[in-house]
Amino acid sequence: MKIFKLMFIALLTGLISLSAMAHDPKGESFTLSGKVTSVELTEEGGVITVSAEAGRYGKVFLTYNVKLNPALPNQGYFSGRGIGIDDEGNREAGSRQGVFRREGSIMNFYSLDDVSDGRLNYCETVINLRTDSVEMTFYPF
Repeated sequence: MKIFKLMFIALLTGLISLSAMAHDPKGESFTLSGKVTSVELTEEGGVITVSAEAGRYGKVFLTYNVKLNPALPNQGYFSGRGIGIDDEGNREAGSRQGVFRREGSIMNFYSLDDVSDGRLNYCETVINLRTDSVEMTFYPF
C-alpha cells in the first residue's frame, strides 16, 4: 500500500510538473504581494498560512499543507485552500495543489488552482521565510 501511495504521489507530481512546464504564461495574469501569518510544523512538513489583498477577490487567506519528500527534504508536494472576501462581502473559495522546492530561505511553489468562480489558475508563489514576504503570480487558463 505504501509503495502504491508513493508511486501515485510521484506520478501526480510528474504530471503537475509537466503541465506547469508546458504552460506558456501569456496574456492576462495578475500578481499580488502578501505576508506569512503563521507556520505550524509537523513530522511530515507543516502548514503555512498567508494573507494578501488580491484585486477582484479582495482580502484572501491561503493555506499550504506541505509534505516533504523523504528522499529530498528541500522539495515535496502540497495541497491547500484559499478564501477571498471582496469589498461587497462576496466570497470565493478554491483548492490548490502542486509542488515546491526550497533554496535557502526561499520556497518556490507551483500550483494549479480551482476557484469557485469557475476560473482555473496556474500560480507561481515565492515565499521568503526570513522576511515573511509572499509574491504570487496567477496565470488563468
